[in-house]
Amino acid sequence: MIKGFDEFINESNSHDISSVDYAADVINILKDLDISDDSYTEIRELEYSDENSFDLVIQVKKTNSPNFDTDSHFNDLQWEEINFKKYGFALDANTNINKTDLIIPEIVLTLIINPDREPELYKELEFKLTDIIAHEVNHTDQIGWNRDPFNTRPSSGTDRSGANSSYKYFMLPDEIESMVIGMYERSKVEGSKLDELFDKYLIPFVTDKKLSEKEYDEVFKVWMIHALENYPDANININNPKVSKIVDSI
Repeated sequence: MIKGFDEFINESNSHDISSVDYAADVINILKDLDISDDSYTEIRELEYSDENSFDLVIQVKKTNSPNFDTDSHFNDLQWEEINFKKYGFALDANTNINKTDLIIPEIVLTLIINPDREPELYKELEFKLTDIIAHEVNHTDQIGWNRDPFNTRPSSGTDRSGANSSYKYFMLPDEIESMVIGMYERSKVEGSKLDELFDKYLIPFVTDKKLSEKEYDEVFKVWMIHALENYPDANININNPKVSKIVDSI
């Protein structure tokens, strides 16, 4: 299982349109799902065997007043409460991979959806899913069944343990690769600026005091350098002072 930074941190080479298709499949299921209790419903009907073979599992509950302190999945992911209030959903993802190639990888999406914000929330959620699924699919390319020899190998258990509960999680080579590819894919689909997506992702961690301003700046710089080196077509606001400073430094 790919985990780190206190289980999200637990978990979020291009896969082109695939991540868009995966996101659309999830959205179609969520829109048609009629659930009203406060427990998670699990859906196991999405299986893929194209360029990347994996099963996509959805765990979801719909409530307008979730208790993040008592929720067994999100109680350590306080920044997702910030996202829930702003966007109407909380989302986390994990990837289960068998290192011996004996089992097809499994990507698990866990969501809380505010039914009072449906259907408006689905546009933002579909963009976010495009990002997070591309991120997790990239993890499946790093080891196991789908291993791509050109992808970064997963960080060692020692390195992940050392980065746990730390901004250094975002600096692990396999996480840099996956974080940036996810937001790059979203940027292409949404027509948004990649640097703005970096901010959109990282600011809740700063707000929740999981990242200091200095740490945020360091992560932003490393991600931006990776994007500039690997995605020359990325949509970036070169007039952003932070971006232009980084460009001038390399």
